Amino acid sequence: MRELERQARIDARLREAVLAEEDDTSRIDRRVREMIAAKAAGEPVPQLRPRFRGWVAAALAIAAAAIVLAGVGYRTLVRQPLAPVYAAAARDHGIEVVQHQWRPWLTDPSQIATLAEQQGIARSAVTALASGGYRLSRGKLCFLDHRIFLHLVYTDGIREFSVYLRTRDSKPLPVAAREISNGKPLCTSDLDGEHVASIKTPQLTAVIVTNESSDTALKLARFASAVL
Repeated sequence: MRELERQARIDARLREAVLAEEDDTSRIDRRVREMIAAKAAGEPVPQLRPRFRGWVAAALAIAAAAIVLAGVGYRTLVRQPLAPVYAAAARDHGIEVVQHQWRPWLTDPSQIATLAEQQGIARSAVTALASGGYRLSRGKLCFLDHRIFLHLVYTDGIREFSVYLRTRDSKPLPVAAREISNGKPLCTSDLDGEHVASIKTPQLTAVIVTNESSDTALKLARFASAVL
């Protein structure tokens, strides 16, 4: 939200600066049209006087500013639908798994399973995800969108992905379901280089994050929907 507010302020200031220019551009418009007509007719193209060159530079600067505004506006529109829980999961995965910033992880599977049970999550959910060629690497508790999740990291021996689990509550999935997989609604979203997917079972909410691709996130979510 702070980033969106910062971009909105930049948009407003840049828009004010561009729209504050009230100079009459009709002369330079006419001059440019004359140059285009001369070029099309094969006649010598008169050179712009220094003042007109200044007008051209100003016009190009305004056009560039408009492009910047459009780009910032597009990023804002794209990011707005991203749910806070997805954004938090993507950031958490990027910092703790991709960048490997130190955290107090548990690595013993039995300790992780005990931690899961303390959060109302069945041991079978933790072990079920460690199948199909995946192995449980580590786990701990974390906060996503002001709620406690069990953060589990699984690996296929080369790549790692995160699964955030918590007992199901009344809060709906943050975006419309992309598909129904094994009778469970499945949602996907992207944030920068992180790809997020989520499913809900009768007992659990699972948020899956990978930095591989959107297709990989979707594949992992389908796998989770089959085993949870």
